[in-house]
Parts: sequence; structure tokens; C-alpha cells
Amino acid sequence: MDSSGEIMAFDGADRDLLATPSPAALAQLIEGEIIPRLLMAHQAGGRSEVIPMTTGVIAPSELSRFARQVMTDDLSTLIDHVDLLMRRGVAVETIYFDLLSPTAKLLGVMWEEDVCTFNDVTIGLCRLQQIVYEFADRVHLGTGGGDGRTALFALTPGDQHSFGLVLVVEFFRRAGWRTVCMTDATAEDLAETVRRDYFDLIGFSMADHSWLDALQPVITNLRSVSRNAGVRVIVGGKVFSDDPSRVALVGADETALDAREAVNTAERLVTTSIAVA
Repeated sequence: MDSSGEIMAFDGADRDLLATPSPAALAQLIEGEIIPRLLMAHQAGGRSEVIPMTTGVIAPSELSRFARQVMTDDLSTLIDHVDLLMRRGVAVETIYFDLLSPTAKLLGVMWEEDVCTFNDVTIGLCRLQQIVYEFADRVHLGTGGGDGRTALFALTPGDQHSFGLVLVVEFFRRAGWRTVCMTDATAEDLAETVRRDYFDLIGFSMADHSWLDALQPVITNLRSVSRNAGVRVIVGGKVFSDDPSRVALVGADETALDAREAVNTAERLVTTSIAVA
């Protein structure tokens, strides 16, 4: 695949971000524009180097090695790599939260420290998202649940950091929830959706604090027009993990540090809402 060719195909706004990239602008471009365009079919390739892994945990040295591999190896080789980890006792949940998610963060650090190029980070994030989808059906949650409950997930309108949201949606789906994910929705799109369809839960992800002021009126409006007058709202992402007081600021009910915690939090919120009703 000619990654440079893909990047050159972007429009003027994208090239402006490339010309003067900030960490926030880079993340927006990578996850909002480049990843969707680079999702590719499995490619042929050799097997990956064996990781010296004998326990069900991810060692720091393995994390740094994997970060380098996602920038250079093809998808089939990376899948073989993850399969090897699973055969050695690493759970899929551990792969998601102790390998893939930290790798995405490490790629950002490597970019900021000029350890790798823009193209390298682009390909790495693309491959990480492909791995999430590849292994989604292998996730086994302890207690399950869901009971047919419905959840709407979206990025904060304007924000485009989608990798974390992908993990959250997959975990809710495996826990038995019926999920709708609207990564490109406007505030009007979301309002029309909750006005038309019944949802027990609405979840927002935000990585860039510059969208904080925009989220509060969106949540207020969704509560007012929702078919479910008691709809619960959770928020997640770096913005809220850095400062949990922002949860109340935007008018949400709670936050969660990761997808596993989000499922448990949502179950508790919705169960409490039903009991009160």
C-alpha cells in the first residue's frame, strides 16, 4: 500500500493540518480522516518474531516492540502475533487494554519525540483499529447482562478521536447491549435519533478539551427530546479521566476509565433508573 499516496489525496483542510501539525490536530486528522481511508484487506506476509511471553501479562518491553511492529508489519503478521500471545495465556481483554490501547498512546509519544514519522503513526493506528475488529468476537465478559438494553454512542460533535470509542462499543455489544455508534453525527443527527428511537443510555467520548463547551448543550437537548425521559448519560476519554469534575460540567451522570468499567457503570445507572421509576 502506498501510504504517501493516500495522504496526498486529502483536501486542502487536511493539508493545512499536515503543514502545521499540533498533537490535537494530528490526532483529529489520523482518527477522523486517515484511518477510515486506510482500512485495508489482509495482506500476505511472514510470521512475526516470537515474543518471549510466558505469562498472561504484557511486559513493557513487549509493548514497545509491538508499537514498532504495528508501524512496519502487515495485518496478517500482527494477527499471528496476537494469536501467539493468546496461546501463551494472555486474555483478549488484556490485549485490548494492556497492549492495543497503550500502544496507541505510545505512538503519539513517539511522534512527539520524533522517533517515528507521520506516516508511521498513521499506519500504526490503522492497524490497531483493524485488530480490534478482528478480535471483537473473541471477547468474553465475566457476567454478561444487557437484557436487550439499548445504547447510543457518539463522539462529541467536532471531536474525532475514535479509537477508544471502538473498544467501548465492542464491549457493550458483547455484554448483551444493542448498540448504535454514530462517529460522524452532528448534534442535530443525535437529537433526531433519540427522538425517534428509545435508548436506555447515551455515551460520549471526548479526547480534546476544546470541545467541552460544546457538549453541555448537546446533552441538555438530548435529555429534553429523548423518547426515554430517564435516559442516562455517561462520558469517557482523556478529558474526563484528567479531571472528573468535568462530568458534572457537561451534564452527564458518570464517567468510566475504560470499556470494562463503562459496562459496569452503565448497568448500575440503568438498573437504578428503572428501580426509581
